[in-house]
Amino acid sequence: MKNVYWLTVSVVIFISFMCPATGGAEAPKHVWSIGYAEADITPAPKQVQMSGFGRERYAQGTLAPLLTQVVALKDRNGCMGILITADILGFDRVMVEAIRRSIHYKHHVPAENILFAASHTHWGPAVRFHVGFGIGAPNVWYLGYLEDKILASVDSAMDDLSPATIEYGSMDFRGIGCNRRRPVNGKIGWGPYREGSFDGHTPIFRIKREGTPQKLVLVGHACHPTSSGSIQKWSPDYPGAMRDRLVDELSDTKAMFFQGCGGDAKIVHNDPETGKLVFSNDPEQAKAAGEKLAEAILKYLQTGPMIPLGPQLACSLASGRISYGQRWSQEEIERQAYPEPTQNGLKRNWQTWAARQSLALPDASESFRYDVQVWKLGTQLMIFGMEGEICSPWGPMLRSMAPTEQAMVVGYANNTGSYIPDKRIVREGGYEGLTSQQVYFLPAPFTEKIDDEIKQIVTRAISTLK
Repeated sequence: MKNVYWLTVSVVIFISFMCPATGGAEAPKHVWSIGYAEADITPAPKQVQMSGFGRERYAQGTLAPLLTQVVALKDRNGCMGILITADILGFDRVMVEAIRRSIHYKHHVPAENILFAASHTHWGPAVRFHVGFGIGAPNVWYLGYLEDKILASVDSAMDDLSPATIEYGSMDFRGIGCNRRRPVNGKIGWGPYREGSFDGHTPIFRIKREGTPQKLVLVGHACHPTSSGSIQKWSPDYPGAMRDRLVDELSDTKAMFFQGCGGDAKIVHNDPETGKLVFSNDPEQAKAAGEKLAEAILKYLQTGPMIPLGPQLACSLASGRISYGQRWSQEEIERQAYPEPTQNGLKRNWQTWAARQSLALPDASESFRYDVQVWKLGTQLMIFGMEGEICSPWGPMLRSMAPTEQAMVVGYANNTGSYIPDKRIVREGGYEGLTSQQVYFLPAPFTEKIDDEIKQIVTRAISTLK
C-alpha cells in the first residue's frame, strides 16, 4: 500500500508540472480571437456633397483619406461581436439595417452583436436620408459603394481572426475641447465655455494579437470634429491625426477612433494674438488637436492602469420612444419655407430647405424611436451604444447606471437622427435643445421627460443582456 501511495503522489506531481493551473501567472495569454480590416471610403472629388454644415459644399480633393475600420471579436464560447467605424457624419438607420441583414445572412451574427460608430467628421460624404438636405443630400450610388466596402471589410476581419488579449483603461482628458453652449444675456449662445458641461472620459483599448497588425489601439473622445475650417477637401479631422500619430509611434499597430458624448463640445485653442479661447478652424489646428490627444494616449499606455478583459461577450439591443413636445406650428414652418423677398432677391438658408423638406415629407408621429445597444466584455466593462448626437451630461449618467466596475459610452452609434439633449438642455433651449431638431426635420422638440424615457430603455437593454 505504501508503494501505491508514493506512486500516486508521483503521478499527481508529474501531471501538475506538465499541466499547470489555468489561473494566475500561468493562465493562457490569448483568450479572445480578434480580426481587423480597413478600407478607404474616400469619394471622388464632387462625387457627393460634403455633410456637416448648413451650406453647399463639394470636395475638390483629399486632405487625408476617409476610412472604415472593422474589429471582429470572438469570445471563448464562440460569441461574435463586430465593431464598425467610419469617417462619416453619422450612420442612417436604413443603412445600418441593410448591413446588419447582410452580415446575419452570411455570418449568422445577430443585430445586437453589430455596433456602428461614426467619427462625425464634418469633411465626409452625405449618407443619410433623415436629415435636412441643406446639410448634405446623399448620393445613393455612393451609398451602395460604402455598404460594399463595409461588408468586404467585415468579411476580411472575420477571415483575419487571431488569438488575442484585450486590455481596457480610461483617462479624464480635457486638453483639446470644451462646451460650446455659452450663456449670453440669459440665453444660450454659441462660443467656447469652459465652465459648461464636458465629458472628458476617454476610453482606451489595447489589443495584442498573434496576427498582423500585432496591436490595435481603440480610443474614444467626446468632441465635435469641426476644426478644419473652410477647406473643401475630404478629411477625418482631428480623429485622423490622432490615428496617424499613434500608428507612427507604435510598431505594427492600427489605431481606431469612436465618439463619446460630445454633441455640445468643440475643439478649442488659445488665440496666439489675443490669448482668448476660440474654436479651432484650420487644418493645422485640427492636426495639432489630434496629435495632442495622441500624446496623452501614448503617455497613458506607458504609465496608466490597464485591466485585462475576460473572454466573455454579452450583447443586447432595446428600442423605445422619446416624447415630442409642442409641435412646430404650420405657420412657422411655412414662414421659414417661403421667406419674404428682399432687395437682393430671396434669401434662403438651411432652415428654408429644412422647412420645405418638412412640408414635402410631413411627419405625424407623436414620439421618436430611440435604440440603445449594450455590450458587456468580461465581468468588468459595460459599453453603451447610444444613438444620435448625444450631449455631455449623458456620459456620467450612463456610466453610473452600469452594474460593472467599468463603463463607457459610444456616441453617434448606429443611427444619428437627432441631437440627444438631457432635460436641462431641453429646458435651456439653444441649438442642441431646440433648433437643431429642425435640422433633422423632426415635427417637434423633445420634452423634459427625456432623461426618464431614455433611462428606461437603457435599463431594459441592461436587463436583457445575453
